[in-house]
Amino acid sequence: MSPHIQRVAFLCLAILMWTVATAMAQLPSNDLEGTWRMISQERVYPDSTVDTSEEWGANYKILNSTHFAWGRETKDGEEVLAGGGRYEYHPDRNIYVEHIEYHSSPGFQDVTLRFEARVDGNRWIHVGDVGSYKLREVWERVDPNEAERETENASPVGAGN
Repeated sequence: MSPHIQRVAFLCLAILMWTVATAMAQLPSNDLEGTWRMISQERVYPDSTVDTSEEWGANYKILNSTHFAWGRETKDGEEVLAGGGRYEYHPDRNIYVEHIEYHSSPGFQDVTLRFEARVDGNRWIHVGDVGSYKLREVWERVDPNEAERETENASPVGAGN
């Protein structure tokens, strides 16, 4: 076998091995993969429920097969919170678990939160204990076509807005 053919064969084998390794690094897709916009949030205490939905402006969570990233801002844009890390989703048991690896509020860093969760069409509902209260959130899947239209209609940064 000529040295040129050996190099090509070696290159093909290396690409094949890299492709297999890359594919194995991602878990199979699940119903949570994608971009979600929060539509409601409640803190449920033993003696009351507080709707915190109106306290925040933009609030999104993005998930791939292994990790999530989340961010939101106050309605006035004065404060931004963000966090992310690994997650587990067990739809057969209606369980969603966040392993928060980074967070803008230091008290949430390296915290694991467990939620009862279900996806119903384009809605994702989960409820879980967060300290002294239960957090109840409803998220709506962002339509990629709608997001693309919004991006196309947005003015470029610095365009004199």
